[in-house]
Amino acid sequence: MKWRGIDSSASKSVPHALRAFRYAAFRRFYAGQSVSIVGSWVQSIALSWLVYRLSGSTSLLGLTAFLTQAPILLLGPVAGGFIDRHDRKRVLLISQWALAAQATLLGVTVSLGVLQVTWLLIMAAVQGFIAAVETPARQSFLNVLVPERADLPNAIALNSFLMNSGRFVGPAIASMLLVHVQEGVAFLINAFSFLAAIAAIASVPWRHEAGLAGGGTRQFQAFGAGISYALSHRVPRTLLPIVAVVSFFASPYVALMPALVRESFDNSSETLGYLVGAAGLGGLVGTATLAAWRDMKSLPRLTASACGTAGSSLLAFSFSEQYWLSLLCMPFIGFGIIVTAASVNVMLQTTTPEPIRARVIGLYLASFLGMAPFGALSAGLLAEITSVRVVLSLGGGTCMAASLAFAAWTWRASFDIPRGDARPM
Repeated sequence: MKWRGIDSSASKSVPHALRAFRYAAFRRFYAGQSVSIVGSWVQSIALSWLVYRLSGSTSLLGLTAFLTQAPILLLGPVAGGFIDRHDRKRVLLISQWALAAQATLLGVTVSLGVLQVTWLLIMAAVQGFIAAVETPARQSFLNVLVPERADLPNAIALNSFLMNSGRFVGPAIASMLLVHVQEGVAFLINAFSFLAAIAAIASVPWRHEAGLAGGGTRQFQAFGAGISYALSHRVPRTLLPIVAVVSFFASPYVALMPALVRESFDNSSETLGYLVGAAGLGGLVGTATLAAWRDMKSLPRLTASACGTAGSSLLAFSFSEQYWLSLLCMPFIGFGIIVTAASVNVMLQTTTPEPIRARVIGLYLASFLGMAPFGALSAGLLAEITSVRVVLSLGGGTCMAASLAFAAWTWRASFDIPRGDARPM
């Protein structure tokens, strides 16, 4: 078992819910990402704060978020094909260095007094394009860190837990930091935080796997192979649409929350913080639940239930005019969205063959992360015509309908998660 990278001294004492930590490479990667994620949140909060401080424009604030997220929809699947055809460790290291360079350039220029909003938007777009390559590379790297297939779902769940923990820790650190330092310093702190992740990735033993998906295959042919696989295999063909629905219709609640707090509650940042924080708490509980999940074959039912939970809670939230009831709904919304997305990620990664995994992950990220900014833009425009509550109720109802359709289809088709590769249908 030594070749699998398992720390035999720790393997017997690790609880089932933390079994991926038996692997030394995964532990190092997890520690490095813990530092890097906090740094990324520090930059995200500082960038938004700086843009709004300079412009006073909420539309530019939304555009900043759009530029950092939207490229994953356009480039994620194409980047997956590139990653499958090249050395994944090298691609991941280069993208980490590129993000560190972007943060350094942003920090230096802002510290020197370059405070034009146009420049900040350009740098936000650069970050988005780099992240469109880095994110699928990082996700597909998990199976290298945890080579035992039975432990991969736990690694994915723990990674999701880490991402959601960053939503709590990162913004809190950023808020305290910006009281004492300028935004440029915050950007430089993020640049240094990447060194921890880079060191962890560099320490992972690696066998060169360039050309894994056909070597000389052209980029667009590789991209087409990913699309063809997703359409011809029932697992990705069924799972990708449901995560896209949740991302497009449920996730925009975050963008609309300030308007709802202003219209219905006391218009205070504390109220906004409590509501968003409650949803984040639900997401943490969801990822912890998934990390402890033992029955892989029951994951489709969990996905359907989570999607329905997100939709029904969002629908209840849209009708609630009482703060306590609204606060009670938020953890269920966060739980439903995160468990839907994370369980789909687990099923896709554990059923997709290695040579094409990064391309399928790219499609997943496009469906989840890539659809969210477009959903937020659409929700904002529709809210101008109708109201925030109408938009949220439509989103909640759509997720409930998708949950019922998914549950009915999986029951009718005897939807199952095999232990090996996904079967064509």
